[in-house]
Amino acid sequence: KGKSKRNSAETDATTRPAAEASRSSHPGILQNFSCTSRFCIVSLIGAMFGFGLGSGFLTGEFLTGSTAWRIKLGRRIRASYIYTVLAGEESAFADTSSGNNPSNPMVYAILREAIVRESGGFVHPDLGILQPAPSGAMRGLGMVRDSWHQCQGTCLPGIRQEKLAIQRNETEPNELKQFRQEEVLVKVPLTYQMTRYVALDTLLPLISAEVQRKASIHELDDAALLVLLLAHERGVGKFSRWFPYISSLPSQPSCGYAAELRPFLLDSMQALRDEVGLDVNGWPSELLKASQYAERIASGLARDYGTFLQHPKGVSADQNIQWALCQVASRATAGSQEYGALRMVPLMDMINHDADAGGFVELMGKERLADGDFIDAKEEDVGTFVVRSLRHGRRKALKVGQELLVNYNVPHYSALDWFISLGFVPPERWNKWQKIDSALPRVRRDMPFGAFDSDGSKDPSNMEAKSEL
Repeated sequence: KGKSKRNSAETDATTRPAAEASRSSHPGILQNFSCTSRFCIVSLIGAMFGFGLGSGFLTGEFLTGSTAWRIKLGRRIRASYIYTVLAGEESAFADTSSGNNPSNPMVYAILREAIVRESGGFVHPDLGILQPAPSGAMRGLGMVRDSWHQCQGTCLPGIRQEKLAIQRNETEPNELKQFRQEEVLVKVPLTYQMTRYVALDTLLPLISAEVQRKASIHELDDAALLVLLLAHERGVGKFSRWFPYISSLPSQPSCGYAAELRPFLLDSMQALRDEVGLDVNGWPSELLKASQYAERIASGLARDYGTFLQHPKGVSADQNIQWALCQVASRATAGSQEYGALRMVPLMDMINHDADAGGFVELMGKERLADGDFIDAKEEDVGTFVVRSLRHGRRKALKVGQELLVNYNVPHYSALDWFISLGFVPPERWNKWQKIDSALPRVRRDMPFGAFDSDGSKDPSNMEAKSEL
């Protein structure tokens, strides 16, 4: 018994230092939590410092716009696989059924959402893509349903007279059994238009100072700047603000000098000659000249600025700029000089041409219903493009299946000009014609000029018209 006690005492003496050493080498839960908390705080401070420095908040550069290296760094981070996994990004355009088809309803829905989210943006909810279009084109914009109109007709005024009557408290909304269809079908604000100034703001941080001294982009006209902007944003891809719009553009532009479409265009010339009787003598040589001229322009832009732009994978700078050049030539819209004489207006370039339809209307921010205009515009609506459904100057409500059409309003274009720039010849140019300048000054008979009689009083019969570009 004494021996066992002695052995037990010896065991306790030998195990006590080992236990104490074990406790000292393994911190407790509180100690672990304290170390982890300190690590988290230091990591959080480091992350905040890095974010402040990278975003420019610490240096104050966020007020003057992003610099080139920040733009490149941000794109590299967003393009990384780790960022995609952590952010859980799944683009609707990743599916080949929608991403490679610019006429897919999902592509249109996302583009429409991008427009209506802008301040003042509006697209009639019943509008959609008609494929093929009733006008004969591959696709067009028209009424695909009437559900929103059925709701609007019971609670919201649609035309100027109804809006003005409610504005003047002459009629309560519930007193009318049915309002007429909303006449403003598309409204794209200036903030979602590709303009010269958007191009300069985007491209200037990308192009080196040395190139700017030799070939300043300030000296380029609006068309060239839009070409560079469109080509670059196409290369940026899904991280571009313009990705919904670029996804709606055809992969094969419809301009007449597109190299990929040349065999089909030559067949179209023969069809115009045989079926319509159009004189196409000399058109092939003119088309070849236009193609060579476009190639020289694209090569020059690619040589000077191509290395500073982003391009899609597998597409050279020259090919990307040629694609953008063809898109701008066939889809750009003329506007006021103050906000860009030439612009790319998303969704509106989906609307097909009809000589008897109304045109694109650019708001000046001073339009008032009380003054005979069809809309009450705000000051921030300056530069906004609006489309209504008009036929021979009169409002035309659209039913399901009917297409929204506009007049491209290029009366000085010959049949060859139409064919080279837009890839088709409208019916009004099928016959022989010659432009004759009037000997007398042109008299404006549309709104607001057409709303007045010769004595200066307003003519109610002309109140439905509107000044159009």
